[in-house]
Amino acid sequence: MKTPFLGTRVLLALLATALLSSNALAQDEEPPAMGYRWDISLDLPVWPALGDLQPASGGSFDTTGFGLGISYHVPLAHFDNSDLLFGVDGSIAATDSGVNGVFDSMLARQLYLGGSLKWLLGDRRNYSLDAGLGYHEVDIAEVDAEWWGTREFEHWSSEKASVFVGAAWDVGAARPDHDAGLFIGLRVHFADFGRVSDESFLSALGPDAGTLDGPLYLLRIGYSAR
Repeated sequence: MKTPFLGTRVLLALLATALLSSNALAQDEEPPAMGYRWDISLDLPVWPALGDLQPASGGSFDTTGFGLGISYHVPLAHFDNSDLLFGVDGSIAATDSGVNGVFDSMLARQLYLGGSLKWLLGDRRNYSLDAGLGYHEVDIAEVDAEWWGTREFEHWSSEKASVFVGAAWDVGAARPDHDAGLFIGLRVHFADFGRVSDESFLSALGPDAGTLDGPLYLLRIGYSAR
């Protein structure tokens, strides 16, 4: 009658020993320190304030555009469960409209370049939180690109410092024995570019088409490697 209880005790003792041993090994094993990380992406900017503008010539701007982005980060600090990286970020984007100008419809364009901190989390450091500050330029122009050349007419422009916060998931780096692949990210830029008015003699935008401010949402899908 006592044999089953003795066997149970022995089994529990073995399980406890195995758990203690695995915990000790896990505590002694240091997570690998991150090296550099870079990415390149196709960006999808979503800017609600663009759709609220009211040009004098009629029509409206789309709220969703297209763009390209790139980032490069190097290690700054290594912790037990995370890594902190510092680097640079750049992006260009454009958003179409139904607002007619002299020879073409108007286009809202933007350029961003700045520095940021990237906090990498997870066992494989494949999740990240980001915060950055940089130079942000926006303009509204007509651009006619043909095979023989490009002509451009700018109606309005503004330059501001812009801060952003974001998050990303390195899907490819989450796989065993892989340090590169697909990544998905989201950034939110905060900047107030002020009142939009036509700076040319045409006044297609008018003296006050509204205010172009944040937030600007940027969905990023691309390739990351480290």
